[in-house]
Amino acid sequence: MDDDTYDASQPEVTLYSDGKGRWLKRVWGVQCQEEILCNDRCQGVVGHQGDHWCFRPDGSYHFSPHDCDPRRKQIGCGTIPPGNSEYRTPLEMSRNHFLNFHEDTEITDAEEIARLERGDFKPEESFDRPCTEEEMEQLRQLGRLESDELTLRRERSAELRYKVKDFSAKSSTDVITARFDGDVERFSNLETGQSATIDAPLSMQLITEAAVRLTPNIERVLDIGCGAGNNTLKLRQVYGKLFASDLLDLSATMLARAKQRVNEAGIEAVTTWRSDLRDAELPKESYDVVLAAAVLHHLRDDEDWRAAFEKIISVLRPGGSFWITDLVVQETAPVHELMWSRYGDYLEGLGGVEYRQKVFEYIDREDSPRPVTYQIDLLRRVGFAHVELLHKNSCFAAFGGWKE
Repeated sequence: MDDDTYDASQPEVTLYSDGKGRWLKRVWGVQCQEEILCNDRCQGVVGHQGDHWCFRPDGSYHFSPHDCDPRRKQIGCGTIPPGNSEYRTPLEMSRNHFLNFHEDTEITDAEEIARLERGDFKPEESFDRPCTEEEMEQLRQLGRLESDELTLRRERSAELRYKVKDFSAKSSTDVITARFDGDVERFSNLETGQSATIDAPLSMQLITEAAVRLTPNIERVLDIGCGAGNNTLKLRQVYGKLFASDLLDLSATMLARAKQRVNEAGIEAVTTWRSDLRDAELPKESYDVVLAAAVLHHLRDDEDWRAAFEKIISVLRPGGSFWITDLVVQETAPVHELMWSRYGDYLEGLGGVEYRQKVFEYIDREDSPRPVTYQIDLLRRVGFAHVELLHKNSCFAAFGGWKE
């Protein structure tokens, strides 16, 4: 746009639609008028190669250099005082065609929306369209558009973050239960924990010590996916006192073994729940500590995860805490590949290439883990006042939250 021919009575208007009936209007201009600079609303400005400016009534302006500008590393985003000669003034930028002023508003008038949906545009209006290949190449050269490689990485990261969106191919709870029914002894060693889990003994120690420090008066504990009872036994060992124990697991043989071992540790008040966490009718605000070791990775979609975390906080007493040790994925594809490669090396060290392949096949068939960052954020969103990341190594993490 040339400001020698600019007609303020007919500003350029660009229209944007989300394709669902919501429309935004952007009015562009290049003149530097006082009412634009001193308007109470912040005026967005796009400058040379992506600089962004917001002008303020006192003559100062907020400046964010574009990604390729070395000043971005020096100052980041900051407020530039009036008259600073190191940066172009709004008027100078206007003369040199380095900026376009714009103001965005949402269109709410039903008749206007209907007109736009019909494609009935006025002469000064234009509808935002996809870039041509030539325009995309120009944007790439200016550093304003992701490279194909970066786009591919982002897509891979999104796929890894949620692993799969269609969980129909995952093993059913009945199939998973049958496998665990025949694998009790592997979960019955308190010293080593589950050997396929990196740092299992350390994680057990950390979550139980943290539970005792955050919740010093423990009367009743829920162990979700208790297996053969290792985590309840470790808590008994760390706490040094007796408490009532609720053991929850899908496998009847696991529950029987866990109950036997917990009784042998002196805990007589034991309640067993042969159930999926999602189906168990647990008593509200009844537990001082909830433990979940190597179990939540069997949850599937977002609704599953949120419902499980909401149920857990609802059964905790005020002042209670919830502790997790589990398999996790990473947020970015390169780091995910690095961590799982390290995990593969760990498994090979335990039982060779065949053991590594066996464990990875189980994970592919049965598990749908989430990043530890996703779970920590979810803990906060369902109401945990404080969250703690105790330990992370490769594809495993130990963390938890405290309920006020």
